[in-house]
Amino acid sequence: IRPPRLDSIRNGADDDGSGTVGILEIAELLASQRHPRRSILFVSHTAEEFGLLGSQWYTDHPTVNRDNIVGEIDMDMIGRGSAHDLPAGGPTYLEVVGIKRLSTEFGQVLEATNKRQKLPFVFNLEYDVPGHPLQYYCRADHYSYARYGIPSVSFSRGEHPDYHQITDEPQYIDYDALARVATFVKDGALDLANRDGRPKLDKPKTDPKAPCRQ
Repeated sequence: IRPPRLDSIRNGADDDGSGTVGILEIAELLASQRHPRRSILFVSHTAEEFGLLGSQWYTDHPTVNRDNIVGEIDMDMIGRGSAHDLPAGGPTYLEVVGIKRLSTEFGQVLEATNKRQKLPFVFNLEYDVPGHPLQYYCRADHYSYARYGIPSVSFSRGEHPDYHQITDEPQYIDYDALARVATFVKDGALDLANRDGRPKLDKPKTDPKAPCRQ
């Protein structure tokens, strides 16, 4: 849709430079503040598109007791999502996958966090529908945690014509939207970290090695 720069390198500004920048900014901010009641662990996964290799390895070999992880929030491609990028896009567009799959309470906490934002997002849940052909529930890093019974969610501002193209460049990023997603995720993590108890599971834990079902 636009000519590439002369270097013709896939710089991946949105996929997933945007999510990487978001997690670094959140970590830097929270490190400078009073710590919450629970620890917040920051993990940057690699090789998602080769089959969740990084997140799968980490959840199989966590650096903390896996049973102590009360929830996981995943950010991927949070820098675009305007009406120019996709038909349903706009300032409040946010794709949400997995938010209540394992824990209704987990989802309710994040919904309440969203409502308190200056400009709340409107959650697009179409890719979370069981059986959806794109299989987003099984393809995002949050699933590596969900398979162990850890409530988890994936947030994204969606795919666009520059997705996986050499034109995925930083000048096309919506930095205001990126900051708003990161702020929402930061607030949601703090809400979960400061609660009296962990979100209750609606479903029993299953075999983490079993095939994923969208």
